[in-house]
Amino acid sequence: MPTSQRRWIGDERMKLINLLLETPAEKILAARCYDMGEQRMRESCDFQVVQKSESENGAVLQLENKTFGLLIRLRLAPTGGGNGCRVTVEPGWIVEYKAISYRLMELSVLPEFLRTKTGDRGAYLLPMGSGYLADFRLRPHQISRTRVYMDQSEWEKFSLMNCFGCMTPGRNILCVIEDGDFFCFTEAEFNRGGWNDMRVVFQIRKKPGDMLRFEPLALWIRSCGTRADYDDLAKVYRAWFMERKGVALLRERASENPVLAYSLEALRVKIFMAQKKPYVPDGSSPIKVHTTCEDTIRILSAMKKSGIRKAVVTLVGWNLGGHDGAYPSHFPIEPSIGGEPGLRKLIEFARGIGYQIVPHDNWIDIYRNSPDFDYEYVARTEDQEPLAAGVWGGGQAYKACPLVQLRRFGYEFERIRDLGFEGHYYMDAQSTVMLSCHSPHHPADEKAFALGLSSLALIPRAMYGAVAVESCSAYTVPFVDESATLSFGRELRTPCEQALDLHPIPFFHIALHGLIQYQVSSIHRENWKQLGLLELALGGKPFMEVSRFAEGGNGGDYRTCLKRMAEPYRICFEQLKHPGLLMDRFKEPAPNVYFVSYDNGLSLGVNLSGADSDGLKAGSWKKLS
Repeated sequence: MPTSQRRWIGDERMKLINLLLETPAEKILAARCYDMGEQRMRESCDFQVVQKSESENGAVLQLENKTFGLLIRLRLAPTGGGNGCRVTVEPGWIVEYKAISYRLMELSVLPEFLRTKTGDRGAYLLPMGSGYLADFRLRPHQISRTRVYMDQSEWEKFSLMNCFGCMTPGRNILCVIEDGDFFCFTEAEFNRGGWNDMRVVFQIRKKPGDMLRFEPLALWIRSCGTRADYDDLAKVYRAWFMERKGVALLRERASENPVLAYSLEALRVKIFMAQKKPYVPDGSSPIKVHTTCEDTIRILSAMKKSGIRKAVVTLVGWNLGGHDGAYPSHFPIEPSIGGEPGLRKLIEFARGIGYQIVPHDNWIDIYRNSPDFDYEYVARTEDQEPLAAGVWGGGQAYKACPLVQLRRFGYEFERIRDLGFEGHYYMDAQSTVMLSCHSPHHPADEKAFALGLSSLALIPRAMYGAVAVESCSAYTVPFVDESATLSFGRELRTPCEQALDLHPIPFFHIALHGLIQYQVSSIHRENWKQLGLLELALGGKPFMEVSRFAEGGNGGDYRTCLKRMAEPYRICFEQLKHPGLLMDRFKEPAPNVYFVSYDNGLSLGVNLSGADSDGLKAGSWKKLS
């Protein structure tokens, strides 16, 4: 239908859809198919629109690729009052009528929508770490391909986000992969004949013999205005979490949740008690005690005396075998730290002085030397071997299949709670790389595995009131209240990403601040002052990992850490009180110089650089209002 005949040509809700409908058919889809005869991949953008229907609700396009024998329908629906559009391929809307010869492996939707010219001003937002910017400088031709959510083979990228974007003068776009994100990649291509592209690539099947997945593929696109910066895109992403995923603000949840309200004003402290060292595959190393229950009581007393009024004390290695020692077994309580009598006494003491005290727990790792080990509940590889993880205190770790683990071990949650633990619960390694289970009795693809694992967090969230996890992928956000760490500026180790000379940004921090709590780094690190400034700039909460002595566990000597913590604790919890606020603006006028403001009017500047800049002395911060 010609543009002039559209009944909604003047409808502001359809601005972006109008733009997409004017896109040539060969720029709407790109298909990668496996040629069964030639036994290799082939790619084609040669699609034609064979049917089109338009209404006040949007448009539906039927496209055909005659070479590969593909029929694919796209639904375009308006979002965001005309500033956005949702592009969807519904289940069953992909048909292969030449499947005897060609199998669709990957499909890219709007592959040239974010096309830019090499050398132009602007940058792509790449979903690695907490966000990286790749500008459009002249580079040799290369493609940076990253899985949405971490793949074990490229875990260094630490991909947590299901979004990407483009910022150019006059055109700033955020794209969120709403459906199909568990089987999806982003590709940033630079300087192909003087042009750059940033696109989503949906994986339709892994192997040519696999069946088509009957699940939706959806790309949510939002125009962010002509003068947007990455903090503007991050706030749009935050709104997406709230609108599409139902994530309520921390302060709203805390208003009816005393456990969460307390933790917003509290320092999380991990105390390392016991673990097996060194790590050996059979888990036969002896237990090394870092901090007994009696030692921990002394640490808590010193914390209270130092002025730490509220704390979420997290005990690491209280369970059988110490930290990562014998999961899924938790009991009996590790005897060398004082056993169950000592632990109960410690819990009672912590609660008596007004601290929350919770276990450092793990519901994904299973160790062969555990007294409760059972292969039936371990995830399997395609070759039916147990899915191996790292070698830790308990020896060789395997991954539990979350679809069946509760059948045998779910009662442990109540048994742990009955010890007297109370507060903001902690689950280790809960948001991990993409895993799958190929057991014939409980198969789970990446989506089922990830969401099954995330759903386990709802048990302690209901029992205790709030739950924290070690790291937080986008799909995990609706299930949790805190991410123990939200890293920034990770070292990218692949030659391709190193060659791109990417600029790290705290995109994920800006988006999640006010939705969940998070930390950036523990204060026991050698460069703790610099990391403390970074924590302040990124809106994180200070936290400690400690034990009785400096060489204990993964933390530092509690006495040293307490001295270091006095000032960060006062700034965060007494002066700024910002963990539950929303970030309003975040600017980086110079490298490592940040200005951040919150929705209550609070604003501050932080200079992590080695030189004075923008009115801030090197290595300093200042409250501006």
